Amino acid sequence: MKGRYRQGSQAFRLTLLSIGLILPALAFYADIFELAHRAKTQLVETRYGPQALNQRQTIQTLMQQSLRQIDGFPGLADLVSVPPGPEGSEAVTDRAFQVWRITGLAMFPITSSVELFGPDGHLVSRFAFNLPDDLNAVPTSEEQVCVWDVFEEVSPFFAVERRILSASRAVCVNDPSGASHVVGSIVVHALLDYANLPFIASKSPYVELLRPAEPTREEGVSGGDIEFAVYGWSQTPLYSSAERAWRMDQAAFERLVSSRMAIWARLERDDQPYDVYLLSDRGGIYALGFPVVTLLGHMMNLAELTVICALTFLALVVLAAIFSTVARRATSARALLREVRASFYRKLFLAFVAATAVPVVALAVVTSNYVADQMRGNVEQEAVRTASAAQRVVEDLVAPRAAQQGVRIDDNLMVWVSRLIDQDVNIFSGPRLLATSERNLFASGVLPVRTPADVYVALALRNEAATVASEQIGGAQPFLVAGTRMTARQIDALLTVPLASRAQEIEGQIDTLDRRVLLAALLFIFAGAGIGYSMAERIADPVNRLTRATRRIAGGEFNARIAATSSDELGRLVEDFNRMARDLEHQRTELERTNRLEAWAEMARQVAHEIKNPLTPIQLNAEHLRRVNTDRGEPLSPVLDQSVNAILQQVKLLRQIASEFSSFASSPTVQRASVDPAAMLHEIIDPYRSALAGRIDFTADVPSALPPVYIDRTLITRALTNIIENALHAMGSSGALTIVATRDDEVVRIAVSDTGAGMDADALARAFEPYFSTKASGTGLGLPIAKRNVELNGGALTVASELGRGTTVEIALPLAETAEPVETTKNPKDTKIV
Repeated sequence: MKGRYRQGSQAFRLTLLSIGLILPALAFYADIFELAHRAKTQLVETRYGPQALNQRQTIQTLMQQSLRQIDGFPGLADLVSVPPGPEGSEAVTDRAFQVWRITGLAMFPITSSVELFGPDGHLVSRFAFNLPDDLNAVPTSEEQVCVWDVFEEVSPFFAVERRILSASRAVCVNDPSGASHVVGSIVVHALLDYANLPFIASKSPYVELLRPAEPTREEGVSGGDIEFAVYGWSQTPLYSSAERAWRMDQAAFERLVSSRMAIWARLERDDQPYDVYLLSDRGGIYALGFPVVTLLGHMMNLAELTVICALTFLALVVLAAIFSTVARRATSARALLREVRASFYRKLFLAFVAATAVPVVALAVVTSNYVADQMRGNVEQEAVRTASAAQRVVEDLVAPRAAQQGVRIDDNLMVWVSRLIDQDVNIFSGPRLLATSERNLFASGVLPVRTPADVYVALALRNEAATVASEQIGGAQPFLVAGTRMTARQIDALLTVPLASRAQEIEGQIDTLDRRVLLAALLFIFAGAGIGYSMAERIADPVNRLTRATRRIAGGEFNARIAATSSDELGRLVEDFNRMARDLEHQRTELERTNRLEAWAEMARQVAHEIKNPLTPIQLNAEHLRRVNTDRGEPLSPVLDQSVNAILQQVKLLRQIASEFSSFASSPTVQRASVDPAAMLHEIIDPYRSALAGRIDFTADVPSALPPVYIDRTLITRALTNIIENALHAMGSSGALTIVATRDDEVVRIAVSDTGAGMDADALARAFEPYFSTKASGTGLGLPIAKRNVELNGGALTVASELGRGTTVEIALPLAETAEPVETTKNPKDTKIV
């Protein structure tokens, strides 16, 4: 692999490096996910579970701590005994807030309230943190004992009963004589409110500002998705941090009842499975759970991991390129660009990927933004409806009751409204704050007491009925503020409702949408890359194979062929290339054959010349010797006659061989004319038929109606005679010779078949080579001369043979009416053995 990496292209190296970064990350995903899941379960078991189970004891402890802190508060007697100043100089909540903020209830904070009563038992000041008072009763106090009386009571809130831990005592001072007397009283309430658990994100952005920092509530942190629910022993949900509680599984409930130990169970809500940790005490069942990651969730996680690794790799490549540029080294980017520009395959692949990725990414971005805008628009509409609901509650319920009791709209009433609509409520009179459910934040200076600028401009200056603006306090996350104008029953004020939970939920939904869009885009990009790779291979591979085959042909390998893998234009291009390669191979074969024949012809010409020169004196001397012997009475006969006859016979044979050599070396002049093939064949066959009757069985199937052919009669007669002579020689003293003549399209075919010894494949492949013969006394020029004569007449000659079964020679001659050359034998290898 190291050698391949060094010798590979820049694209291969970058691809290998990217795979080396992405694959390990994907391979370790399962282990990392398991570790994260284990850490989350341990967080629930060791931290969140005990917090939920021990909340009652925590509130009791904080109550005792707060009571001690109140006992040490200086000036408590002055707060209850000093009459309030002129109207508008202080709010009804100011004095009680001074006491509440120094207690442990405020440090947590706990849903609680502090009430200060004067010597006459009437309310002086009340501050409540999310704890409304009963609007139907006027609060009074008759405490006369200066020590704390701690008790638990049930307080109704509409149709719900709440358990409240209360503590009260009289505020006593010593006169100059040392006697103690009562100057007022103080009452402290603390509510067992599960929404105060530190791992549960509050629906109010104001509450989040007061609460201690909890890292696990931050976005993206393990544990931030944990939900909480409380059930009674009748399995009825009493509280849920989500919109709905999980459906309690009967089997899990029975396990919990039988063991009374904490257990893990798999519960469902809206077809979404959750891993839920169940605890119990005498008060009820506590459930803490988080969603089970589904297959789609794992795929989204892997998609994000892949994108992160890809971006990391891209950043590393960019940094390496910058370093190489600064160091004046050859950059990989330039090498990659050169490779892309020089490769048709890479350009084609990148074009397909870009054609897929760019529209997919653009569509993903547009779709994500569109859906996110729609979701945010729905949230803003919901925020306006929430503000309108708060407006109706104040105008139709709170304001009339406050008017009946002779009090104005104050913070306590706003706390009551906030508990009713489950959101904080603020009322501004003109540009300044009039009443709020979160007086502590405004009083501490965390929140400005002026009307939010965007809300004031929209409602007071532009006279809009309702508006939604975004607000941010310090470094906290922005939240929505819905505002509306109140004008009924002589109330001219602006009402605002800060919304954090729905904004957080919608951002979570948008985040999930973005992750799904990312997964879909990544899958489409991978699919496009796969299709692009396939198409690039489909298009570029034939081109590459054509290039390689062209190089082989240029190197002399004319047998190079390409397999056609399609029937489209590329397939036809491959077929044309293969046809061209076959033609080149045939032309090379023919050229080699022509060169070889020319060489043989030159040699034959020289051999014939050299043979003819001594034959004449040999023949003359032999004849002279025979005449001298005759003139002298034949004294040397019969030995001399036999020797001279043998010499003359061999001279005749040598002259015949020399004649054949000369005939092969010379190219005869072709004089073509219209010839009757039937008459020509009978003229050739009949002498053989009569001479060889009884030994050779002649069969001639030559129709008299054959059309005339356009040939040189002499040359074709010599060729047919040579073929018949070869057939008779191959059969010896017996056999069968069959001659069949037929018309086939634009030619007349003449087939001469014998039952001789035949030829094997090797001999058949060399049948047209000069001086190759299967006969002991043959010159090997018969078939080459016959083939040449036929081809000079525009015909074709083929041979089919099988060893031991005979040979068939077929001649195709052009018709006189066409007079066009026919296809000749392309290669001896193309001949067929029958």
